[in-house]
Amino acid sequence: MNLQQILIANLKKYRKEQGISQMSLSEKCDTTSNYIGQIEMGRRIPSFEKIEKIAEALKIPPSLLFLDESAAEKGEKKPDAKDYLQKMPANVKKELYSRFLVLMKSDITALLDPKEY
Repeated sequence: MNLQQILIANLKKYRKEQGISQMSLSEKCDTTSNYIGQIEMGRRIPSFEKIEKIAEALKIPPSLLFLDESAAEKGEKKPDAKDYLQKMPANVKKELYSRFLVLMKSDITALLDPKEY
């Protein structure tokens, strides 16, 4: 399965496990049910922002949307983050790295916030 197929399978799986309709999910993600349907049919590829909103609406970490569980069922080695990163285009790696740094900075700032002590 390619990464888009994994995303589609996991989106459907988590949405259905939680009993959430495409319409309900779309409302939580501030988009249309048509857009969610197009993602699930493989006609649209969501942006990083939409993936984050979808994961938040499903109350799961975004990484679960890209976990290939079929590989484990077949006894195949699950690709780890390093495998995904090696195959990613340079511009996508750069965007992920940038977002990671922003998140780390905000987490560290929150931990060191003097109001917390």
